[in-house]
Amino acid sequence: MKQALALGAAVLILVFGTATSAYALPTVEAPPQEHGKETATEEHSATTEHDAHGEAEAHDGDEAQTGHHDRSHLKNEVAFFLGATDEHGHDTEFTLGVDYKRRVADRVAVGGFLDHAGGELRNSLVGALVFWWPWRTLALYAGPAMEFHDGRNQDGAGGDDGHGEGGDSNENYFVVRVGAGWDFHIGEHYGIIPTVILDLVEGEKVWVYGLAISYGW
Repeated sequence: MKQALALGAAVLILVFGTATSAYALPTVEAPPQEHGKETATEEHSATTEHDAHGEAEAHDGDEAQTGHHDRSHLKNEVAFFLGATDEHGHDTEFTLGVDYKRRVADRVAVGGFLDHAGGELRNSLVGALVFWWPWRTLALYAGPAMEFHDGRNQDGAGGDDGHGEGGDSNENYFVVRVGAGWDFHIGEHYGIIPTVILDLVEGEKVWVYGLAISYGW
């Protein structure tokens, strides 16, 4: 009897153990599959966040490089020019000037200028200009102008007779001005602009070069 009971208990234990193992097998294998999906999702999210962060840093870097060179938000600018005028047949003479420009687009502005070359030249120019920034702070500009020459007579007192040795008369000339300048920014509003200008006057070439100090607002 005892042997029969022991044998029955052993069979029950064996059957229960086998059933438990068979039931537990799927539940043991399932978690790695779920964990794999979660890991892949987390890795994808991390990659996406890293890419987004990288794109943001690149965008910030581009702004850092280009923002310093872009003053399109400053619609008005005035510049005071100090330089020299080199006209064939005359000494190079000290030149003062001022110009104003108004932005009408991100890279385009319109404005006007007034220059005066002293010494024996005695020329004053007034005209209109169109400005264009093709790259960074490089400005190219061109426009028509009028030159007003202050004549002098033979005694050097000035005049309009046009007679005598060394005398000339008051004259007005049509001028086409083309120029280029590079704006080195100083803070938000100020700049120093090395400038080279070519004036075409009555078939002659007159070079003007110097520095302009600008203020924008």
